[in-house]
Amino acid sequence: MMKVLIIEDNVTVTTLYRNMLRAAGFVVEAAADGAKGLAAVSSFRPDVVLLDLMLPAVDGLSVLRTLRADPEWTALPIVVFSNSYSGQRLTEVWEAGATQVLAKASSTPKQVVEAVRATVAARTSGDMHQS
Repeated sequence: MMKVLIIEDNVTVTTLYRNMLRAAGFVVEAAADGAKGLAAVSSFRPDVVLLDLMLPAVDGLSVLRTLRADPEWTALPIVVFSNSYSGQRLTEVWEAGATQVLAKASSTPKQVVEAVRATVAARTSGDMHQS
């Protein structure tokens, strides 16, 4: 079974997506801040990460940059899922190595689950292109 790590500080959002992703057949773990998220990547070894940007301890952009700087995680699919999308912030997220970017305000839970599923499918079929 494919594993998803949710790095999100909002308990309601985490619970919603944990339940939906489990129902879709994923094994799901969650971390409530960026520092715990980085530790969980190493211990849980997810197939995909669903990452919020606005996090306590270590923000999501720093988590993304830290993971991309580690050769072990350069190909790990990371779906950034946030409402923090100024033009500059969005550019920084893509440049830091996001696999996909979704806006919380305009993405339904079903769309998020489908995006995670498609991201994992692309990775396992070798269709992903990392820069």
